[in-house]
Amino acid sequence: MSLTYLAIAFSIVVSASPAPPASTPNPNDGRSSDGRSRVEAYLAAHDVAAAADLQGLARAPEKALMAIASDVRVAGLVRSRAVAALRLVASHEVQSFLTKLVQTKAKATDATDRLIVRRAAVVLGWMAGAGTAEQLALLFDNDDAEVRLDAAIGIGLTRSETAAKLLRRQLAVESTPRVRDQIERQMRALGQAPPEPEKTPSPKKIEPMRGGW
Repeated sequence: MSLTYLAIAFSIVVSASPAPPASTPNPNDGRSSDGRSRVEAYLAAHDVAAAADLQGLARAPEKALMAIASDVRVAGLVRSRAVAALRLVASHEVQSFLTKLVQTKAKATDATDRLIVRRAAVVLGWMAGAGTAEQLALLFDNDDAEVRLDAAIGIGLTRSETAAKLLRRQLAVESTPRVRDQIERQMRALGQAPPEPEKTPSPKKIEPMRGGW
């Protein structure tokens, strides 16, 4: 009988003992943010994000997207998709993030950084904030033609008063044909006809000398 009482007492003590605390996410680990991992997995599987999907994956999708875009541990393609998806959650915070990204990576030489800054240029142009065209013009100093091309698209998208001036200035020094074509296309979209190419003057016709006595 005493053994039975001991067994009952032991079971009561065990049930009353507090359960070990559940592991809490490390606040310094970007991957533990609310919805971050779900958004990252979604971007890995989708070329183009949908606003409704992002809202369903994270309470604050813009924060998850900015965290992914900034994380060098993430695949470059996923990071670039995160930047592109920021157009769906436009805000002053997002605009500030993209502007800083363009400023810091304007002359990037790394292929991933160039891809990311190209996406940022188009999204910023679409958002068309004050001073955006001037910020995007910084990308014209990049050695990569594709970066300059997307900078032209972004500047054209701003529809700002200075856009045509900035495009015209770059056209005067741009040597890559496809970038020149894009600049001219954006200028026409802004209602500004690109300057006519200078015509090479025809050589003067020299009359043959006629001999005579």
